[in-house]
Amino acid sequence: MNDTALLGELVQLVVQRIGLRIADDAHDGFLGILRERAACLGYTSLKDYRTFLVNQQAIEEWEMLARAFTSTETFFFRDHGQIDLLRFHLLPELIAQQRIEKTLRLWSAACSSGEEAYSLAMLVDMLLPQRDDWNIFILGTDIDSKAITKALLGRYEEWSFRMFPAELQHRYFHLEGKQWILEERIRSMVTFRVSNLVNELFPDSDSELHDMALILCRNVFIYFDHAAVFAVATKFAETLRVGGYLLTAHTELIGHSVPELESRLLAEGVVYQRRISNPAESLYISHPGETTGETPRHSTMQPNYISQVNKHYPPAHVRESVENYSPTQLCSDEENLLKDARIHADRGDFDLAERLCHQALAVAPLAATPFFLLAQLAQVKENFNQAKECLNKAIYLDPRFVAAYLELAALSERANDNPRALTLRHAALDIARTLPENELIKQYETTAGELVQWLAKFEPIPLNQ
Repeated sequence: MNDTALLGELVQLVVQRIGLRIADDAHDGFLGILRERAACLGYTSLKDYRTFLVNQQAIEEWEMLARAFTSTETFFFRDHGQIDLLRFHLLPELIAQQRIEKTLRLWSAACSSGEEAYSLAMLVDMLLPQRDDWNIFILGTDIDSKAITKALLGRYEEWSFRMFPAELQHRYFHLEGKQWILEERIRSMVTFRVSNLVNELFPDSDSELHDMALILCRNVFIYFDHAAVFAVATKFAETLRVGGYLLTAHTELIGHSVPELESRLLAEGVVYQRRISNPAESLYISHPGETTGETPRHSTMQPNYISQVNKHYPPAHVRESVENYSPTQLCSDEENLLKDARIHADRGDFDLAERLCHQALAVAPLAATPFFLLAQLAQVKENFNQAKECLNKAIYLDPRFVAAYLELAALSERANDNPRALTLRHAALDIARTLPENELIKQYETTAGELVQWLAKFEPIPLNQ
């Protein structure tokens, strides 16, 4: 077998077993990692190493490869926007829906060392301090058994709390030496186990993976092959109960159509909700304040996030269009206009959201952020050419707009323009490296240092290293 054929087989094997996408321009780095792993195991040829990988006993090696190609970086309350969305909207809504059955099932998929799953447990504790009559099930899974072992211990260094409120740190943890120990009542709320999202079959009524009200799977799909994204997202959708939510990192599923999921663009990002396929199912979907009786009312499944409207605006639900704004109502502040645009996008009123973005541009013609939101709206409508145009304008106006480079790279890759995608990612990497490590990239709620760590994976590795 020649080297090209062997490389092709190895790329396909990685896709099949753990779903990872190896772009054409990343093959050199891919081969470098495989050769390093083969040497560590004593194999003198990649062909012998491939034979070993096919073996069913190579589970730990697949974990090692997944660890090599992905980032395990996480911390408590990562992405404050989504934490606020969970705390003030989604979880209260899901709890209200289940106030009769008193069952709440949550899943943190690819939970790494457990910070995200425990964050969910703490949010539930805040929202349901008295829950003895509730059946609360929180599951954390990851392909990396070492990460799961750490999660089970519930012991963390100070670095895991860098975005975590100090008051909550002292409420839920106590310090022993240099480690913070999670209190037992929160630790016992979460079940952890190893899981390969690509190969494991779910939903499965014989396992824990069924009837989930909420699934969190953040910063996973960015690594996946297109087919793996569709397969895993479809399994997630089928594992959600009707009206349940899937949260991913920002824009991870944009451009991927999953029939069972309906996307909603919120101020905090995109959230996906399992569709109602049968009108009778709407009887089981309700929202806070809709009913106090035993039988839930019909619902339009439109989450209400209007409470976040800036105080300078009248309530969003009483406005029908930009043209109806009076001079006293219209705030000439680009940021507030964009907040309102996101609220209308959440309600599915994409045309009004677009008009509000253009209103923001009328106020601040040289602002790049409105074009970024317009690009997101265009992607939701699957108008990818318009999205590219808006992102190019955002970069023209702000040549250091890291998120715009990355979104444009994803669109280029979707169009099979891998060289262009690689060039854009390298540009984003160069910019991110000039930023302070702790500087927040707001669009992704991640730090510049973490972004550098991820983007560096796209840099070619010389074969002699």
